[in-house]
Amino acid sequence: MTLTAAPNTPAAMHYSPLSVRHLRAGRMGGRFLLFLAIVLAGYAMDGKGFAYLGIPPLFIGEITLAIGLFILLRTSGWHRLWESPQIIALSAFILFGVVRTVPYINIYGIDALRDSCTYYYGAFAFIVAALLIAEPNRLLTLLAWFRLFAKTFLGVILLVFCVYHFAAGALPHWPWGDISIINEKEGDVLVHLAGIVAFWMSGLAGPVPTKWSMFLALDAALMGAIDRGGMVAFAAAMGLGMAHRPRSPMGWRMIGAIIGAIVLLGVTGIHVEVPNGKHRELSFEQIVTNVVSTFGDVGTDGLDSTKQWRTDWWKDIIHDTVKGPYFWDGKGFGLNLADYYGYQVGDRSLRSPHNAHMTILARMGVPGLVLWAIVQGSFALAILDRYYKTRRSGDVRWNGLFLFIGAYWLAFLINASFDVFLEGPMGGIWFWSVYGFGVGALWIFKHHPEVLYPAEPARE
Repeated sequence: MTLTAAPNTPAAMHYSPLSVRHLRAGRMGGRFLLFLAIVLAGYAMDGKGFAYLGIPPLFIGEITLAIGLFILLRTSGWHRLWESPQIIALSAFILFGVVRTVPYINIYGIDALRDSCTYYYGAFAFIVAALLIAEPNRLLTLLAWFRLFAKTFLGVILLVFCVYHFAAGALPHWPWGDISIINEKEGDVLVHLAGIVAFWMSGLAGPVPTKWSMFLALDAALMGAIDRGGMVAFAAAMGLGMAHRPRSPMGWRMIGAIIGAIVLLGVTGIHVEVPNGKHRELSFEQIVTNVVSTFGDVGTDGLDSTKQWRTDWWKDIIHDTVKGPYFWDGKGFGLNLADYYGYQVGDRSLRSPHNAHMTILARMGVPGLVLWAIVQGSFALAILDRYYKTRRSGDVRWNGLFLFIGAYWLAFLINASFDVFLEGPMGGIWFWSVYGFGVGALWIFKHHPEVLYPAEPARE
């Protein structure tokens, strides 16, 4: 499939793959975006281990948020955010979250503020969107940075996986928490692999060498053997990418590599035990079990019991909120939901159900869940509308960008439906940054669509 720009698109004759020459930063706003990009890379590559960087109770996420809000207030034209229906909806959601937090601060203290990151990390959407609106050319900067991140992530995460699982006993811990400095979750990794595959299949990165698509397939197969929710998220992004470019050689190479790896495991009978506390292994049987267990029971105590544990908890929340006395306001922020409903785990570290939507319902009631649905629904409809609009007009770059944003956003929500993901900085800051990137892209597409088609430098 050949990528060409729409004939009526500004600078259509100057199509070229994004490259490092587009990396630009404009003083404070640009420097903050660079800092945020480094922080996001840290969360993606080291998960909870990176999240504990800081001085309690101020960790790297809160420090970044404070700096970002300061930059936001100094950014010219940030009032144009209110032109976005998505930002208006998000503002209402955050305001209602504050209302359901303030009364509980005296009761639960820091726990109320800790749990409220479910909504207050939404401030990153304001920050990222405002910085893009203030200087639309930053859109190219962020895309070029993501291109660099993609290849770096594929190599680093494989090393992190091996160290965390096979040398965990030798890893040092943070002095202010029983958390090793390397601490990653496979589901989180698969969400970023989903973003990478969507980015590559969008065409924005230009041609992707076969070795990199094979590397991505290896990482996805390894992580997918352990985590089901992340596997579904990756498969969804992969499916959208294939629907977007069904003739893409990269997509078919990856599918072939994944199928080949599964067949190889089946033929050789390889079983590699992964010491992750979940009794998972890298084998043909484990992959088949993970896939089947996503849609039904498999007769395996570990997988079926965790699924039943989740669904029982979700049913209790629905019965207690939708059909019970907490319909209008939920239980607020600060209460340990795992303790309250009797689903606490062994180390007593769990606070929220493995589903962001159920967390919002339990803490903010039905009105909070409705506001959440409006926030996500308005975003999805806007991205989908622009995707089809650019598809019809033949504007391949913007079309690819909206595919990338939509697939990445969807991967976050899918994984958040099976794990505690958006309730922490590893998923929350990333998710709302992607959301803000999407809001900024929607505004730029409306007002400065030529930004995505930079003219090539004149040749002497």
